[in-house]
Formats: sequence, C-alpha cells, structure tokens
Amino acid sequence: MAELRKDYLRNRWVIIVPERAKRPIDFKKSLEPEDGEPEKKCFFCQGNEHLTPAEIMRIEKNGKWEMRVFPNKYPAVDIKGDSEISQEDSFFAKAHAYGHHEVIVETPRHGETMADFSEGKIKKALELYISRIKSLSADPKIKQVAVFKNEGKEAGASLRHTHTQIIAYNRLAETVDNEENAAIEYEKKHGKCPYCEIIKAEKKGPRLIMDTKNAVAFAPYASRFAFEVKIFPKRHVSSIVDFSGGELKDYAKIMKRIFSRLKTLNAPYNMYLHNATQGKDMHCHVKINPRLLSWGGFEYATGCVINTVPPEEAARFYRGLF
Repeated sequence: MAELRKDYLRNRWVIIVPERAKRPIDFKKSLEPEDGEPEKKCFFCQGNEHLTPAEIMRIEKNGKWEMRVFPNKYPAVDIKGDSEISQEDSFFAKAHAYGHHEVIVETPRHGETMADFSEGKIKKALELYISRIKSLSADPKIKQVAVFKNEGKEAGASLRHTHTQIIAYNRLAETVDNEENAAIEYEKKHGKCPYCEIIKAEKKGPRLIMDTKNAVAFAPYASRFAFEVKIFPKRHVSSIVDFSGGELKDYAKIMKRIFSRLKTLNAPYNMYLHNATQGKDMHCHVKINPRLLSWGGFEYATGCVINTVPPEEAARFYRGLF
C-alpha cells in the first residue's frame, strides 16, 4: 500500500510506493564507454595540468600531486561586480552573481571515485574541503559556501573524472535557509535541536545505516530520492569546519561504506554539505542523493515526489543485507 510521508520539519511530502519497488540490482546502471584515450582528453588527469586555470593549492604525495584546487574554467560567479542586491520595484530584484567558483580534483587517476578511496584518503578530502571553506568564508561579501559533488552524467557531471565543486556566493542558499528556519521554529517550540532528537529516534529504527562513536547515517523517513542518505555528527555542531579528528574519521568510515555500496549499482549521485550559515545554529550534516529515478510531471506540478524505494529497504541495502 502506498504511503504519504511528511519531511521531519518542513511541509514537504513524499509518496512511498513499495508495490513498484525493484530489487537493488534492478537499479544498476550501465556505464557508457568513453571514446578514445580519456587521459589524453581529460583536463583533470595527471599531465594535463596546463589545461586548467592556475592552481590555488595542491596536496602532494611522493613528489606528485594527490589533490588539486583551481578556479572553475567556466565559473557561475565571479568577483568583478557589486554584491549588493537592488530592488527595482515590487517584482524585480537583482545583483551581480558575486563569488568564487572552485574545483577540487581528489585524485589524478581517471576512473577512480570516492568509492575506491581508502578511509584515510576520504578524510584527507574532507580536510581539504574544510580548508577551502575557511579561506572562502574570509571574504565578507560571501554569505554561503556550497560544497557539492556531482558524480555521473545523470547527476549533472560534465566530466567523468571525479571532482568536487565549491561555489561561495552572495546569497543564502534557499534549501539551507528553509531548513534552518524550520529547525529554529522547532527549537523555539520544544527547547531542543530537532536533529539531535531525530538522530536519537533514527538510531533505534529500521532506517539506520551505520552508528559509530561520533557519527550516524540513516535513510531519511520521507526520502525524496531512491537510496537517499543523511550523515550527522552526534555532537551538536554547526559546521564541518568545527569537526574533531574523530568526527572526520567516522565520517570517512561511513562515506566509504555508502559510496562502495552505490558503486555496486554504478549509481550517479549528488553529495553536498549542509553547514549552518553564519550566526545560525543548525546541526550540520552531509546529504547523498543517488539519481536513479527521474522526476516527471507529477513531481514538478505538485512538489510531492514518488519514491519506489522505501527508506527502510534502502537502509537494508547499505547494511549489506541484500
């Protein structure tokens, strides 16, 4: 029987339709072959450093780069204009799309993804994200630093070589802003962080994926994406920049499990960091949204998503139960 479920905090609904559900293996994607020799064409492969903009920084191992950071060649934002938003009349508001757009390439090896990284290398990538968030946040005109990975064509990746992007810009992200406001309203009413309470509840339930000393992962109750995952630090902390070494280590352990399981499906996905905006106190987390199902007219017309993979089944998949 189909079930209508509401998001933990927001007035956002999902229809879970288990009757349409398939086995996880039925979601496995076929990888499209690349033409020619990808390493010679790929901007991000070792030996092609001259094809990218000037490097911002790198991490080296044995005299060669292991991870690189450089400006996006085709940036969505730049620092040339005025960052202030102007209101022309009741309907028209605008500003220059002010900000910084960077690319982080976490491996010189074409075809390698985070699923292939060791836990130590995932931790090192997280530390690099933190370094760039701190640096970009120093610009007083920046209001939001978005860190996200598009893995696979269906997830919006224009290049197959794995990489992460950072866009630091002059507006609060709508998704983060809405989530923060919902959390603030809950805390005003109940005197508790909603996510701390959600973590306690999900740790005991069928949607739990992993529970470590410092972090927990679960499939959200009203998952909008098949095999969706949220990863939270157990400690109430507003940003990944404030993580302890133990929290980063446990995040890496969980992410290794998630990405390794998704690789068995060749699943495209989006990963992004939800950090609180400056001055606010939202419990930070990481979201991983596999892109195995397409949205149609119903989703866009109503804002309500049909998901054929119950999160309880998704959690079982990640736990390795099938």
